[in-house]
Amino acid sequence: MPLLLLLAGLGGTGRLGAEAGYPLAVRDDAGNPLVLARRPQRIVSLTMFSDEVLLELVGPGRLAAVTSFAADPAVSNIAGRIAAIPKLEFHAERILSLRPDLVIVANWSEAQAVSQLRAAGLPVYLSASAVSVEQIRGRIRDLARLVGEQQAGEELIARLDRRLAELERRLAAVPEGRRLTVLDYSAWGAAMGRGSSWDEIVRRAGLRNAVGNLPVDGWGQVPLSKEKLIELDPDLLVLPGWVYGQEGGAEGFYAGVAADPALRSLKALRNRRLVRIPENLRATTSHYIVESIEFLARAAYPELWEGQ
Repeated sequence: MPLLLLLAGLGGTGRLGAEAGYPLAVRDDAGNPLVLARRPQRIVSLTMFSDEVLLELVGPGRLAAVTSFAADPAVSNIAGRIAAIPKLEFHAERILSLRPDLVIVANWSEAQAVSQLRAAGLPVYLSASAVSVEQIRGRIRDLARLVGEQQAGEELIARLDRRLAELERRLAAVPEGRRLTVLDYSAWGAAMGRGSSWDEIVRRAGLRNAVGNLPVDGWGQVPLSKEKLIELDPDLLVLPGWVYGQEGGAEGFYAGVAADPALRSLKALRNRRLVRIPENLRATTSHYIVESIEFLARAAYPELWEGQ
Protein backbone atom coordinates (compact mmCIF):
# COMPACT_ATOMS: atom_id res chain seq x y z
CA MET A 1 0.00 0.00 0.00
CA PRO A 2 2.72 2.62 0.77
CA LEU A 3 4.23 2.01 -2.69
CA LEU A 4 0.84 2.41 -4.34
CA LEU A 5 0.28 5.64 -2.45
CA LEU A 6 3.69 6.92 -3.49
CA LEU A 7 3.01 6.18 -7.14
CA ALA A 8 -0.42 7.79 -6.94
CA GLY A 9 1.03 10.84 -5.26
CA LEU A 10 3.63 11.32 -7.96
CA GLY A 11 1.05 10.91 -10.72
CA GLY A 12 2.39 12.28 -14.01
CA THR A 13 4.48 15.04 -12.46
CA GLY A 14 7.38 13.21 -10.84
CA ARG A 15 10.07 10.98 -12.24
CA LEU A 16 8.34 7.69 -11.42
CA GLY A 17 5.05 8.90 -12.92
CA ALA A 18 6.80 10.20 -16.03
CA GLU A 19 8.74 6.95 -16.56
CA ALA A 20 5.48 5.04 -16.19
CA GLY A 21 4.37 6.66 -19.46
CA TYR A 22 7.05 4.76 -21.39
CA PRO A 23 7.44 3.03 -23.77
CA LEU A 24 5.67 5.91 -25.52
CA ALA A 25 4.24 5.52 -29.03
CA VAL A 26 3.49 8.75 -30.92
CA ARG A 27 3.35 10.11 -34.46
CA ASP A 28 5.45 13.10 -35.44
CA ASP A 29 4.13 16.13 -37.34
CA ALA A 30 4.67 14.31 -40.65
CA GLY A 31 2.64 11.32 -39.45
CA ASN A 32 5.61 8.98 -38.94
CA PRO A 33 5.33 6.51 -36.02
CA LEU A 34 7.89 6.86 -33.24
CA VAL A 35 8.45 4.78 -30.10
CA LEU A 36 10.52 6.01 -27.16
CA ALA A 37 11.62 3.23 -24.81
CA ARG A 38 12.19 5.61 -21.92
CA ARG A 39 12.10 9.27 -20.98
CA PRO A 40 14.75 10.93 -23.18
CA GLN A 41 17.81 12.25 -21.39
CA ARG A 42 20.08 13.24 -24.31
CA ILE A 43 17.98 15.29 -26.71
CA VAL A 44 19.35 16.80 -29.91
CA SER A 45 17.10 19.70 -30.93
CA LEU A 46 17.57 21.14 -34.42
CA THR A 47 14.68 23.58 -34.74
CA MET A 48 14.40 26.99 -33.13
CA PHE A 49 10.94 26.09 -31.83
CA SER A 50 12.14 22.97 -30.02
CA ASP A 51 15.27 24.76 -28.76
CA GLU A 52 13.20 27.51 -27.16
CA VAL A 53 10.51 25.25 -25.75
CA LEU A 54 12.76 22.44 -24.51
CA LEU A 55 14.94 24.86 -22.59
CA GLU A 56 11.81 25.66 -20.55
CA LEU A 57 10.63 22.05 -20.27
CA VAL A 58 13.83 20.13 -19.50
CA GLY A 59 16.52 22.76 -18.94
CA PRO A 60 20.04 22.54 -20.38
CA GLY A 61 20.90 19.30 -18.57
CA ARG A 62 18.93 17.07 -20.94
CA LEU A 63 19.89 18.89 -24.14
CA ALA A 64 22.80 17.17 -25.89
CA ALA A 65 22.78 19.83 -28.62
CA VAL A 66 20.74 22.68 -30.08
CA THR A 67 20.71 24.27 -33.51
CA SER A 68 23.56 26.63 -34.32
CA PHE A 69 21.05 29.45 -34.88
CA ALA A 70 20.12 29.28 -31.19
CA ALA A 71 23.43 30.99 -30.33
CA ASP A 72 22.78 33.99 -32.58
CA PRO A 73 21.03 36.76 -30.60
CA ALA A 74 19.77 38.29 -33.85
CA VAL A 75 17.46 35.33 -34.44
CA SER A 76 17.29 33.48 -31.11
CA ASN A 77 15.39 34.27 -27.93
CA ILE A 78 17.64 32.00 -25.83
CA ALA A 79 21.13 32.92 -27.04
CA GLY A 80 22.24 34.04 -23.58
CA ARG A 81 21.11 30.82 -21.87
CA ILE A 82 22.76 28.06 -23.88
CA ALA A 83 26.48 28.76 -23.63
CA ALA A 84 27.27 25.28 -22.25
CA ILE A 85 25.19 23.35 -24.81
CA PRO A 86 26.83 22.17 -28.08
CA LYS A 87 25.47 23.83 -31.23
CA LEU A 88 24.97 21.90 -34.46
CA GLU A 89 24.04 22.09 -38.09
CA PHE A 90 22.11 19.06 -39.37
CA HIS A 91 25.10 16.75 -39.84
CA ALA A 92 24.25 13.07 -39.39
CA GLU A 93 27.71 11.86 -38.32
CA ARG A 94 28.05 14.61 -35.72
CA ILE A 95 24.59 13.85 -34.35
CA LEU A 96 25.38 10.13 -34.12
CA SER A 97 28.59 10.89 -32.19
CA LEU A 98 26.51 12.51 -29.43
CA ARG A 99 24.56 9.27 -28.85
CA PRO A 100 21.20 11.01 -28.39
CA ASP A 101 18.04 9.19 -27.35
CA LEU A 102 15.81 11.66 -29.23
CA VAL A 103 16.47 13.86 -32.26
CA ILE A 104 14.06 16.65 -33.24
CA VAL A 105 14.41 18.15 -36.71
CA ALA A 106 12.29 20.29 -39.03
CA ASN A 107 9.76 18.44 -41.18
CA TRP A 108 11.46 19.84 -44.30
CA SER A 109 14.87 18.36 -43.38
CA GLU A 110 16.80 16.36 -45.97
CA ALA A 111 15.11 12.96 -46.18
CA GLN A 112 18.36 11.05 -46.76
CA ALA A 113 19.95 12.45 -43.60
CA VAL A 114 16.82 11.63 -41.58
CA SER A 115 16.85 8.07 -42.97
CA GLN A 116 20.51 7.71 -42.00
CA LEU A 117 19.72 8.58 -38.39
CA ARG A 118 16.76 6.24 -38.27
CA ALA A 119 18.81 3.43 -39.84
CA ALA A 120 21.27 3.85 -36.96
CA GLY A 121 18.43 3.26 -34.51
CA LEU A 122 17.87 6.86 -33.39
CA PRO A 123 14.32 8.06 -32.72
CA VAL A 124 13.78 11.07 -35.02
CA TYR A 125 10.80 13.38 -34.61
CA LEU A 126 9.90 15.65 -37.54
CA SER A 127 8.52 18.95 -36.24
CA ALA A 128 6.35 21.36 -38.24
CA SER A 129 6.29 25.11 -37.66
CA ALA A 130 3.25 26.60 -35.97
CA VAL A 131 1.61 29.69 -37.48
CA SER A 132 -0.98 30.46 -34.79
CA VAL A 133 -1.14 30.65 -31.01
CA GLU A 134 -3.49 27.65 -30.99
CA GLN A 135 -0.97 25.62 -32.97
CA ILE A 136 1.84 26.74 -30.66
CA ARG A 137 -0.14 25.47 -27.67
CA GLY A 138 -0.61 22.14 -29.43
CA ARG A 139 3.06 21.84 -30.40
CA ILE A 140 4.14 22.60 -26.82
CA ARG A 141 1.82 19.87 -25.53
CA ASP A 142 3.16 17.39 -28.09
CA LEU A 143 6.75 18.16 -27.15
CA ALA A 144 5.99 18.03 -23.42
CA ARG A 145 4.42 14.59 -23.79
CA LEU A 146 7.36 13.40 -25.87
CA VAL A 147 9.90 14.30 -23.16
CA GLY A 148 7.71 13.35 -20.20
CA GLU A 149 7.14 16.90 -18.94
CA GLN A 150 3.41 17.44 -19.36
CA GLN A 151 3.06 19.57 -16.23
CA ALA A 152 5.89 21.86 -17.29
CA GLY A 153 4.22 22.16 -20.69
CA GLU A 154 0.91 23.21 -19.18
CA GLU A 155 2.68 25.74 -16.95
CA LEU A 156 4.42 27.23 -19.98
CA ILE A 157 1.10 27.49 -21.84
CA ALA A 158 -0.52 29.09 -18.79
CA ARG A 159 2.19 31.77 -18.67
CA LEU A 160 1.69 32.43 -22.38
CA ASP A 161 -2.08 32.70 -21.96
CA ARG A 162 -1.80 35.11 -19.00
CA ARG A 163 0.36 37.45 -21.09
CA LEU A 164 -2.00 37.20 -24.05
CA ALA A 165 -5.02 37.93 -21.85
CA GLU A 166 -3.34 41.04 -20.44
CA LEU A 167 -2.54 42.31 -23.94
CA GLU A 168 -6.09 41.61 -25.09
CA ARG A 169 -7.46 43.53 -22.10
CA ARG A 170 -5.22 46.50 -22.85
CA LEU A 171 -5.96 46.51 -26.58
CA ALA A 172 -9.70 46.41 -25.97
CA ALA A 173 -9.39 50.19 -25.46
CA VAL A 174 -8.82 50.54 -29.23
CA PRO A 175 -12.17 50.34 -31.08
CA GLU A 176 -12.27 48.13 -34.15
CA GLY A 177 -12.79 51.13 -36.42
CA ARG A 178 -9.63 52.83 -35.13
CA ARG A 179 -7.29 49.89 -35.52
CA LEU A 180 -4.27 50.73 -37.63
CA THR A 181 -2.94 48.95 -40.69
CA VAL A 182 0.57 47.51 -40.80
CA LEU A 183 2.78 46.00 -43.46
CA ASP A 184 6.07 44.16 -43.02
CA TYR A 185 8.25 45.12 -45.97
CA SER A 186 11.13 42.74 -46.65
CA ALA A 187 14.47 43.58 -48.26
CA TRP A 188 13.38 41.64 -51.37
CA GLY A 189 10.13 43.58 -51.75
CA ALA A 190 7.43 41.35 -50.24
CA ALA A 191 5.14 41.17 -47.23
CA MET A 192 3.75 38.22 -45.27
CA GLY A 193 0.12 37.55 -46.05
CA ARG A 194 -2.82 35.77 -44.49
CA GLY A 195 -2.24 32.44 -42.80
CA SER A 196 1.29 33.30 -41.71
CA SER A 197 2.64 33.61 -38.17
CA TRP A 198 3.15 37.32 -38.90
CA ASP A 199 -0.55 37.64 -39.74
CA GLU A 200 -1.32 36.09 -36.34
CA ILE A 201 1.02 38.55 -34.58
CA VAL A 202 -0.62 41.47 -36.37
CA ARG A 203 -4.16 40.40 -35.47
CA ARG A 204 -3.35 39.81 -31.82
CA ALA A 205 -1.54 43.16 -31.62
CA GLY A 206 -4.81 44.91 -32.46
CA LEU A 207 -3.80 45.76 -36.03
CA ARG A 208 -4.88 44.93 -39.57
CA ASN A 209 -2.51 43.35 -42.08
CA ALA A 210 -2.45 45.67 -45.09
CA VAL A 211 -1.90 42.70 -47.42
CA GLY A 212 -4.24 40.36 -45.54
CA ASN A 213 -6.75 40.22 -48.39
CA LEU A 214 -4.24 39.77 -51.21
CA PRO A 215 -3.21 36.40 -52.72
CA VAL A 216 0.03 34.90 -51.44
CA ASP A 217 2.77 32.97 -53.23
CA GLY A 218 4.10 29.55 -52.29
CA TRP A 219 6.06 31.07 -49.39
CA GLY A 220 3.04 32.82 -47.90
CA GLN A 221 4.27 36.19 -49.16
CA VAL A 222 2.73 38.97 -51.24
CA PRO A 223 5.24 40.41 -53.76
CA LEU A 224 5.06 44.22 -53.73
CA SER A 225 6.13 46.85 -56.19
CA LYS A 226 6.73 50.35 -54.85
CA GLU A 227 3.55 51.41 -56.63
CA LYS A 228 1.55 48.75 -54.77
CA LEU A 229 3.14 49.74 -51.46
CA ILE A 230 2.12 53.36 -52.05
CA GLU A 231 -1.41 52.25 -52.96
CA LEU A 232 -1.75 50.23 -49.74
CA ASP A 233 -0.26 53.11 -47.69
CA PRO A 234 -0.10 51.39 -44.26
CA ASP A 235 -0.17 53.32 -41.00
CA LEU A 236 2.92 51.43 -39.82
CA LEU A 237 5.67 50.11 -42.06
CA VAL A 238 7.74 47.39 -40.39
CA LEU A 239 11.22 46.69 -41.75
CA PRO A 240 13.54 43.78 -40.91
CA GLY A 241 16.00 43.97 -38.06
CA TRP A 242 18.23 41.37 -39.73
CA VAL A 243 18.90 40.23 -43.29
CA TYR A 244 20.29 36.72 -43.77
CA GLY A 245 23.86 36.68 -45.03
CA GLN A 246 24.21 40.46 -45.17
CA GLU A 247 26.03 42.15 -42.32
CA GLY A 248 24.56 45.63 -42.01
CA GLY A 249 21.89 44.72 -44.54
CA ALA A 250 18.98 45.66 -42.29
CA GLU A 251 20.49 49.04 -41.44
CA GLY A 252 21.17 49.79 -45.10
CA PHE A 253 17.66 48.76 -46.14
CA TYR A 254 16.10 50.96 -43.44
CA ALA A 255 18.16 53.96 -44.54
CA GLY A 256 17.26 53.36 -48.17
CA VAL A 257 13.51 53.17 -47.50
CA ALA A 258 13.59 56.23 -45.25
CA ALA A 259 15.39 58.29 -47.90
CA ASP A 260 13.58 56.96 -50.98
CA PRO A 261 11.86 59.91 -52.70
CA ALA A 262 9.39 57.52 -54.36
CA LEU A 263 8.06 56.53 -50.92
CA ARG A 264 7.94 60.03 -49.42
CA SER A 265 4.14 60.17 -49.57
CA LEU A 266 3.63 57.11 -47.35
CA LYS A 267 1.76 57.86 -44.11
CA ALA A 268 4.21 55.72 -42.17
CA LEU A 269 7.14 57.88 -43.29
CA ARG A 270 5.35 61.19 -42.90
CA ASN A 271 4.21 60.25 -39.38
CA ARG A 272 7.55 58.70 -38.38
CA ARG A 273 6.04 55.24 -38.01
CA LEU A 274 8.82 53.30 -39.68
CA VAL A 275 9.64 50.42 -37.32
CA ARG A 276 12.45 47.85 -37.30
CA ILE A 277 11.48 44.61 -35.59
CA PRO A 278 14.16 42.26 -34.24
CA GLU A 279 14.25 39.03 -36.24
CA ASN A 280 14.06 36.87 -33.11
CA LEU A 281 10.61 38.37 -32.54
CA ARG A 282 9.38 38.57 -36.13
CA ALA A 283 10.20 34.96 -36.96
CA THR A 284 9.49 33.14 -33.70
CA THR A 285 7.00 30.27 -33.75
CA SER A 286 7.27 29.41 -30.04
CA HIS A 287 5.76 30.85 -26.85
CA TYR A 288 7.95 33.92 -27.48
CA ILE A 289 5.30 35.02 -29.96
CA VAL A 290 3.73 36.98 -27.09
CA GLU A 291 6.88 39.15 -27.01
CA SER A 292 6.40 39.85 -30.72
CA ILE A 293 2.76 40.75 -30.21
CA GLU A 294 3.57 43.16 -27.39
CA PHE A 295 6.44 44.74 -29.34
CA LEU A 296 4.14 45.48 -32.27
CA ALA A 297 1.25 46.64 -30.09
CA ARG A 298 3.53 49.07 -28.22
CA ALA A 299 4.83 50.43 -31.54
CA ALA A 300 1.28 50.98 -32.79
CA TYR A 301 -0.41 52.21 -29.61
CA PRO A 302 2.26 53.60 -27.26
CA GLU A 303 -0.39 55.61 -25.41
CA LEU A 304 -1.75 52.38 -23.91
CA TRP A 305 1.51 52.00 -21.98
CA GLU A 306 1.95 55.62 -20.90
CA GLY A 307 2.97 56.00 -17.29
CA GLN A 308 4.48 52.52 -17.07
